[in-house]
Amino acid sequence: MTAQDKVVYLGSQASSGLLQRFRQLANGRLMSLSRHMLDQVDDALFERAERAENNAVQTAFFDAMREVRLQRREIERRLEQELANRHDHPVSLNADVSGASGEELSLVDNEHLEERLAVEGMVSKARARYAHPLGNLAQRLNKAVNRERYDLDLTPVAPAQVGDAFQVASQVLEIDLRARLIIYKLFDRHVMTQLGGLYDELNRLLADAGVLPDIRPSGRVRQTQRQSREPAPGSSAGGYHSRSAPVLSDGQADALFSTLQHLVAAHKEGGGSEWAGTGYQPVAGQVDVGGLIAALSGLQNQAIQTGFDDAAAEPVWHLDAAALKQQLRYQLPGGAEQTLGRMEDDTIDIVSLLFDAILDDPALPDAIKAQIARLQIPVLKVALMDRALFSQKKHPARRLINEMARAGIGWTDSGQSGGDPLFRRIEDTVTYILEQFSDDVGVFERCLEEFRQFLSEERERTRQIEERTRQAAEGKAKVDGAKEQVEQELRRRIGHRQVPAVVGRLLDEAWSKVLFITLLKEGDDSETWRNHLETADRLLWSVQPKGEHAERKRLVSEIPGLLHDLRAGLNAIMFNPVEMTRLFKELEREHIRVLSTPASERAPDEARPAAEEPPEQPVEREEAADRGWMTAELQPFCQKLDEARIGTWFEFQQESGKPIRAKLSARLADGDRLIFVNRAGFKLADRRREELAHSLKRGRVILLDDNLLFDKALESVVANLRSLRESQGEH
Repeated sequence: MTAQDKVVYLGSQASSGLLQRFRQLANGRLMSLSRHMLDQVDDALFERAERAENNAVQTAFFDAMREVRLQRREIERRLEQELANRHDHPVSLNADVSGASGEELSLVDNEHLEERLAVEGMVSKARARYAHPLGNLAQRLNKAVNRERYDLDLTPVAPAQVGDAFQVASQVLEIDLRARLIIYKLFDRHVMTQLGGLYDELNRLLADAGVLPDIRPSGRVRQTQRQSREPAPGSSAGGYHSRSAPVLSDGQADALFSTLQHLVAAHKEGGGSEWAGTGYQPVAGQVDVGGLIAALSGLQNQAIQTGFDDAAAEPVWHLDAAALKQQLRYQLPGGAEQTLGRMEDDTIDIVSLLFDAILDDPALPDAIKAQIARLQIPVLKVALMDRALFSQKKHPARRLINEMARAGIGWTDSGQSGGDPLFRRIEDTVTYILEQFSDDVGVFERCLEEFRQFLSEERERTRQIEERTRQAAEGKAKVDGAKEQVEQELRRRIGHRQVPAVVGRLLDEAWSKVLFITLLKEGDDSETWRNHLETADRLLWSVQPKGEHAERKRLVSEIPGLLHDLRAGLNAIMFNPVEMTRLFKELEREHIRVLSTPASERAPDEARPAAEEPPEQPVEREEAADRGWMTAELQPFCQKLDEARIGTWFEFQQESGKPIRAKLSARLADGDRLIFVNRAGFKLADRRREELAHSLKRGRVILLDDNLLFDKALESVVANLRSLRESQGEH
């Protein structure tokens, strides 16, 4: 029986019911994705408005937010109608301009053109990414309706139809072009990138109904079998290059790889400068790239089966170059008789050195490094297929490793790493690549997009918590600063004099609260604050012995006003009236004592004028000198703290010896206080700048480097190889 004999021809009634289910499934999924996308519009526009360069742009984004809210139901209604219509009357993506004359085309304004280009961009990406499942779907759908035509773009759920339907539906919005382009990007991220799953569901629906159940994949060219690494017109290796990221030519990629190859040769036995600039020339007995990729895929499958030992927090599948080559001998098609070409051999060495550098990075937690190390074989396969991995910073495999490392730098091992969402996401991403990656670099791009979306959602969840943490810390800092300022003001006024007990209690327990609340509410430049400080000065003056008749007479006239001001201030803060009465009675007795005691009988400390400074003590002077010396020594560390940007991660050594990681969230009190939070946004530490600098100097606090992991590792490999070559040259 041939494959054609297995085709089930549908009767008209069965075909009608199947197509109805096809429509319901397709439109239901697309509308669900679109509603989720529309849920994200408000936050995206608000975030962009906060970063607007001027008020006009900010207003435009706020207006767009309001317009989307008002028109959302109409957009959903129109989109649902457009998607339904595409099943009966699919339209060409360029139908609106294909038949226009030159004069009409000249009238197309720049905004419309830019909008159309945005739609075409997301359509072309999705078309290239899902060409295979969409091709199968088009074949099955044409067979189901007995149609001979095989046109991917006219399939009802093709990217061209979905993208055009959304553009038509969103025309109801009267918004600025920049806001419209942001909405298109959201549609691309939340809808177009999910079409692959929809196509798989629709293919299963038709196949289960008997429509071409044994369809074969059509026309897929393996990258490993291509003789040239030149990207096809309109595409790129793995589809990861964008218009904003210039693609390196083969010559540029080869030049960098040749440099790496030359450096690797310096430490190989029998290697030398004659390797510089040479490429791989196949000879008898050498395995081709396709065979090597297949052998590596066999090892990759073994890595999946081996799994990951989380308890040991070490990579189970990370081999040095020699061990990896030894393993490959048993996987190559010809076994031990097959040999590796020079370029392939060098590539294995370079990637192995790269992962050695990644595992040596002190900023990354061991469990996260171990997960990334599992990508050694997939990354090696990418490097064999596309040497631009080493030279193109925007390569998706490279960016994915950088993103996972940057996210993982703040991860702290709680002993239950499997229960942490970030760790699970990194582990799932690595496992997915090990299971799915064969020779399509687009797998890394899809994982990158999904991982970034996960991080975006995680940041949104923690943003509000971190903001509340920051506000609470600011409030606490303000309170602490006010308490300290009040204490300093009172201490400066009292100095080293002995004051009556009632005055000490009145200032410390009562009037300090008046000063504190006034400082918080009105600030230290307010008239009320100055008046309350003056009242404290008057109170202290009132209990100093008065030797002259004029002074005693003045005190008698001052006491009523002083008591009035004290009572008013204490009443304003709702001070305990019973305690106030008791204090005032004791103060009255003290005033009577002052009025009745001659100045010659006062104690020496009491006789000291209020303005006189206490004598300097040698111990205090030595301590001050010591503090000055420490400040000068700590200056470089203070500068490091000052230069650390908000969001920088630090590692704190706890008393138990177990480190904990925290992110710098805010600087308060003119940079003197630093607030740190965990990944969830909750406060972990509140440290003084000088105290933190001291811990930094002692090594109890470490400032973590969150630069791009892959790039750092590559730079480290190059630097180490150059150093090795120079040392060999000296000998």
